[in-house]
Amino acid sequence: MPFTPPAHRLRLALASLTLALAGCQSLTPAEATSQEPGPRNVIVMINDGAGWGTWDAAAYWQYGSREGAPYADFPVRLAMTTFPLNMSNQPTRDDTQRIGYDAAKAWDITAVPAPDLPFAGYQYLASVATDSAAAGTALASGVKTYNNAINVDNNGAAVVFNTLRAKQRGMATGVVTTVPFAHATPAAFAAQNASRNNYHQIAHQMLSQGHMDLVMGAGGPGFSVNGQACTNALDAAAAEGCQSQWEYVSEQDWEQVLSNQPVGNNPAGPWRLIRSHAAFSDLANASIPADRPLLGVPEVARTLQQARQADVVGTDATRPSGVGRITTVPELSTMTVGALEFLKRRSGKGLFLMVEGGATDWAAHTSACGTEWSYGPCTDQPQYGRLIEESVDFNNAVAAVVDWVEDNGGWEHNLLIVTTDHDNSLPMGPDAQRTAFAPVVNHGRGVMPGMSFRPTGNHSNALVPLWAKGAGSEGLRARTRGLDRAYGTYVGWNDGSYIDNTDVAEAVREVLE
Repeated sequence: MPFTPPAHRLRLALASLTLALAGCQSLTPAEATSQEPGPRNVIVMINDGAGWGTWDAAAYWQYGSREGAPYADFPVRLAMTTFPLNMSNQPTRDDTQRIGYDAAKAWDITAVPAPDLPFAGYQYLASVATDSAAAGTALASGVKTYNNAINVDNNGAAVVFNTLRAKQRGMATGVVTTVPFAHATPAAFAAQNASRNNYHQIAHQMLSQGHMDLVMGAGGPGFSVNGQACTNALDAAAAEGCQSQWEYVSEQDWEQVLSNQPVGNNPAGPWRLIRSHAAFSDLANASIPADRPLLGVPEVARTLQQARQADVVGTDATRPSGVGRITTVPELSTMTVGALEFLKRRSGKGLFLMVEGGATDWAAHTSACGTEWSYGPCTDQPQYGRLIEESVDFNNAVAAVVDWVEDNGGWEHNLLIVTTDHDNSLPMGPDAQRTAFAPVVNHGRGVMPGMSFRPTGNHSNALVPLWAKGAGSEGLRARTRGLDRAYGTYVGWNDGSYIDNTDVAEAVREVLE
């Protein structure tokens, strides 16, 4: 079915201001106008880069079956298309939808003479794909755009995203991620910029405009990828991440945070910075005041765990990767509960929170290990173990949110959406290069499943899973665009009914308004 971009509707009058960044226009949060009798909390959780095989592999290792996953019994279970507007990485200044999803081509099992992608369906899915910026923009704003765009349309104009709508409603707002807080997915829920690579501009928007109450993620200065303080005592290998410690946030903005000064005259005031493991635990226990916005940046360079080095942190045979964990950084579940507890106290009108398991994608990029697409440590094997570990941490965060929802108004007053922004490297079973779409093999709980990547090192256009529960979740099912019976057969999370990623933003918008 052809894709029709949703109408961009606003029922709230949002004032606008001109950004001193990339010529974009932003919207200033105004006073809440909602007349609803009680709060409604909206939580969107994104396991970045997780194809259907990634969800399976993590569930098999963690629970022994799909059924153990905390979202497995959610009443709304759908597939989702993820394609961008086009394959440009800059505005082309037209509204023509040039990419779509063709189920017949996606599941074509015709053999082709290509060792990396030996079936026609694999080649179709790998030929065009979204990046996290365009996909995040679609999920946050409901607008299809070019790759690289952060809430900017194909004409270069900034668009409204749901975090701004939530702030307009008087809700507390936040983003949490396991990768740098100015990276593409958190940026899509907190900023507007022509390019995802403008990290300093994006971080400045997040910290200066007053529409964010909480920002959490890696990417701060002072620590290596192993969580060690950057000093002259570290050798060059162990100090990875220290050399580029200002990559994601400017030194000027960081100094303003440290000196308790508002960043760029932030109308919400100065940020309270927390970095230690103990401080994140205190936040989860509601022991840190909610009297000003909170910036949580763990003491690690680029990711919470994915980039750590076995030679530095040691080995652990009980873990999928065989690598020990960094013990000085918080778990994603702790960060998530801390965010919920903080935002709950920050506003009596509810909260809007995006939580990202961002490093799942970084591990999946190693499917073409040793190429320019490789992220983090990489020898001669893809990071299957780290891929599972990142998804396990994400699953634990989902389980923590489910518990929190049940203790805070129940599903009548909360909406939880669990999904990804795109597939990465088409993870399937170990025989998938010989048998088309062979599934991941379950070897039991705590045992590495049988799996393989397509060695592309990049994203794909495959359908991805989505689960939802709570107030407004049926609005997602109502937006079903088609039925991909092969997805229902090969993947099996649902019958193949699918929506588009822009439908997530539209369903959330209806809940917010």
